[in-house]
Amino acid sequence: MNPTIPSLLCLLALVSGCEPKPEATGPATSSAEAKSLTDAASKAASENPADALALAEGLQNRQDVSAEDRAAALKAQQDALKKLAESAASGDAKAQQAIDKYRASK
Repeated sequence: MNPTIPSLLCLLALVSGCEPKPEATGPATSSAEAKSLTDAASKAASENPADALALAEGLQNRQDVSAEDRAAALKAQQDALKKLAESAASGDAKAQQAIDKYRASK
C-alpha cells in the first residue's frame, strides 16, 4: 500500500469533520465515597500495601470513579505491588501471601 494513502484518508477524515470518538472515561468527578477510597488506597500503598491492593481492586469496576481517581488507584496498586515484592524478596511471608492472593484473583 502506498504510504500516502493512509495519510490522505486521515486528512480527509479531519477535513470532513469526522473525528474519533473519545474513550469513555467515567464521570468528571468521583463520588465522595469513591474519592475517599482512592485517597485511602494511595495512602495505604506505602503504609499497608496489602490493604492498598484490596482498595484499588475494589475501585476498578465502580462506575462512580473519575479518570483521574482511577489513575491514582492504579498507581497505588502498582506502588503496593512493588513494595510487597520488595518485602517478599526479603523473606516476608505475609507479603508473599498478599502477592499470591492478588495473582489468584486475576
